Amino acid sequence: MQFSLHELAEFLSGESSEIPGPLITGVLPIEYGGPGVITYISDGQFLKRLSASSCGAVIISAGVDCGQTPCIRSRNPEADYARLTSLYYSYEKPQWGISEKAHISDDAEVAPGVSIGPFAVIGSRARIGDGTVIDAHAVIGSDVTVGRDCKIFPHVVIYSGVNIGNRVIVHSGTVIGSDGFGFARDLLPDGRPVNIKKYHHGTVEIGDDVEIGALCGIDRALAGSTVIGNGVKLDNLVQVAHNVVIGDGTVIASQAGIAGSSSIGKYGMVGGQAGVRDHVAVGNGVILATRVGIYRNVPDGSVMAGSVPAMPHKVFLRAQSLFKRLPEIFERVRKLESSLHNKSKESL
Repeated sequence: MQFSLHELAEFLSGESSEIPGPLITGVLPIEYGGPGVITYISDGQFLKRLSASSCGAVIISAGVDCGQTPCIRSRNPEADYARLTSLYYSYEKPQWGISEKAHISDDAEVAPGVSIGPFAVIGSRARIGDGTVIDAHAVIGSDVTVGRDCKIFPHVVIYSGVNIGNRVIVHSGTVIGSDGFGFARDLLPDGRPVNIKKYHHGTVEIGDDVEIGALCGIDRALAGSTVIGNGVKLDNLVQVAHNVVIGDGTVIASQAGIAGSSSIGKYGMVGGQAGVRDHVAVGNGVILATRVGIYRNVPDGSVMAGSVPAMPHKVFLRAQSLFKRLPEIFERVRKLESSLHNKSKESL
């Protein structure tokens, strides 16, 4: 596949340089470039790397001079670079259509343009939208709806009753709609504790243009819905518990965990290994740094950071109370030191 620089500029609604450059056969980071490759640089500090590379063309900000290198001028070079990857490297449509080795329930509704791989299972009354690809060994439960142009990778399991929007990507090993972690503690007649399972009868609602990484767990609601909004991106190994709501456009990095009945607002960013406790509301546009622990509601636009080692709970509560007062305590210590120093000088 190859395109001229002018064709790529039209695709991006950008402006190509007068120098036509070579036909572009790939889009790669600058360190992997070659004569037929277009790359990007975000600002002028990378011009030396560009001149030392063999890239055939570059996507560059409007105010940066790239000399004689053919270019496309862009408002956001990295974003336009990402858009070009869809031209060159998007998932290929399988040629096998519906495999004879797939099991599809007689009352399932499968659109004509769907591809289903060998040993995949499509449950009763499931509905699969046009252009969707379901790879080998995936399991789509009963009464599941999967929208148009989705990509379900091998060994994904989608439990019954889940609704998935359009253009959703779900990577291997992810489970959507399993029971949430809900138990009630009781005592047996002999005084031993016992955990009584709460069977979950809610569902999961996933919006359009969502991508879910490998080995994620998204639990069904106890009642109602666990909701993943439009454009949400989940990294590998993310846990989303029952009745969680994640707003549109939010990005969550690997090993983060969102506990039950919490909410993450729109267009937020959650760092790796961050944790949000149950029944907490995190506002819109919030950034949670790596390994941060969220125990209380977070207002819109906040940036939260910091973590502490494990300790006895009572000690932790006392430490947290003191931590918030550290600036005040530090100022008092400085005043005391100054006072003691002055008294020491007077006594000499």
